[in-house]
Amino acid sequence: MEKKKDQIIKLTDIRKSYMLNNKEKLEVIKRINLEVSKKEIIVIMGPSGSGKSTLLNIVGLLDNFDSGSYILGGVNVSNLTNKEKQKVRLNKIGFIFQTFNLIPTLTVQENVEIPLALQKVSQLKQKKSSNQKLKIVGLEDKLDKYPHQISIGEQQRVAIARALVNDPPLVLADEPTGELDYENMENIMELILTLHNIQNTTFLIVSHDLNLKEYGDRVLYLKKGVISET
Repeated sequence: MEKKKDQIIKLTDIRKSYMLNNKEKLEVIKRINLEVSKKEIIVIMGPSGSGKSTLLNIVGLLDNFDSGSYILGGVNVSNLTNKEKQKVRLNKIGFIFQTFNLIPTLTVQENVEIPLALQKVSQLKQKKSSNQKLKIVGLEDKLDKYPHQISIGEQQRVAIARALVNDPPLVLADEPTGELDYENMENIMELILTLHNIQNTTFLIVSHDLNLKEYGDRVLYLKKGVISET
């Protein structure tokens, strides 16, 4: 079957399991099929332990899977080498984490520049791109601050700017509002919607927070390793 022109993710019969004590096998992801179109915002809901983070790690090429196939942007990435996966992550995927994952010894601007530095982009372009993204997220006056000198909500804004600094077509967000109060949650999700409209980026968000349902073009549910629409 021909690939949909606007499709960015296609997972087919993906399975993932772990061995417990070298004896018992725990199947975390059970034959998942998922198609995501470009420019969509997909919210995947599920309780803790349902496999959300494992699924996101597979999509982000941070974890392998046991069987099935994964097409990303029309390219089969199922059997890439670690070096090839790293290249795809740097160029095609941005990550937003629940705990922000900012480096405390780097300034706000330096944290945002990390993906570009790993790509060996010139320092001039790093500064220009990071300035642009920090302005969009409303932190142009915090460039020289360190993470501990800004609020939790601002730290997540830095993390979002970092995820988008190299203009990836896909951003993966793992519980992006999990550390935030309701007001900051609303602010961060509205910011994600704004950035989505500006950059036409695809967002795949996993969360157990039911408040995030209203922000998705589609809402899916992951229960015991299986995706459903209800």
